[in-house]
Amino acid sequence: MLVFRHPKYYEEMRKRARAHQKKLQASQEKKAISSDDTSTDGQERTPKDPSFKRQASSTKHQASSFRTNLVEQQATS
Repeated sequence: MLVFRHPKYYEEMRKRARAHQKKLQASQEKKAISSDDTSTDGQERTPKDPSFKRQASSTKHQASSFRTNLVEQQATS
């Protein structure tokens, strides 16, 4: 069943969603800043460059090149 809602209802909902997003973003930035300031081992492992992004580790093995496989096969034959 379709329920009619006043257009103001949707405006208020969007306003609340934006406010909530800003609040979350601010708390995440605050958390990131506080975790950067405290170091457990005293040595820096990551650069201070703000554009630096870590790559996610992967459990997949890298494919070896065709030449490497060919040379290994020739060496064993």
